[in-house]
Amino acid sequence: MNREIAAQFIKMLTNLDHCLAKAEAHAEAKHFNVDNFVGDRLIVDMLPLAKQVLICCDSARAVVATASLTAPPVLGADPKTMAELRAHVGKTITYLQGMLEADFSQYQSGRYVPHWAGGKGMDGHTCVHEYGIPNFYFHLTMTYALLRRAGVELGKGDYLGALDLH
Repeated sequence: MNREIAAQFIKMLTNLDHCLAKAEAHAEAKHFNVDNFVGDRLIVDMLPLAKQVLICCDSARAVVATASLTAPPVLGADPKTMAELRAHVGKTITYLQGMLEADFSQYQSGRYVPHWAGGKGMDGHTCVHEYGIPNFYFHLTMTYALLRRAGVELGKGDYLGALDLH
């Protein structure tokens, strides 16, 4: 674990915010309430867009907090509107930016106990590499897919963002 993982989370969350901004513009152009996206699902038993964004942010904060042997910040109530979702993403980015210089050298000794695990937890290595990073990208991709399916004009460039091409 190093600062590059935190920096990558920042980049991808910034891209996510860009996608959410495009959803706002799409809703405005089509004259419907942007908050209609918040409860959208790919299938009935899948979590809605709002939860996809929330878990994406939670995963990034959990990885960085666990790897730096610190507690993640509590960001308040679950977002219910697009504006609240974007604010949540912004708060997560701000937290991650503040952690770029954290000491991640002992990340393997970190401990993460997810709320859904019935009191069981995982070490820092498992949290970072087997849970947190894959979980982050899963929920990021689901958010992208939900917005694309809803007609928001997004492409791979919106997902990936700027690349350092030489």
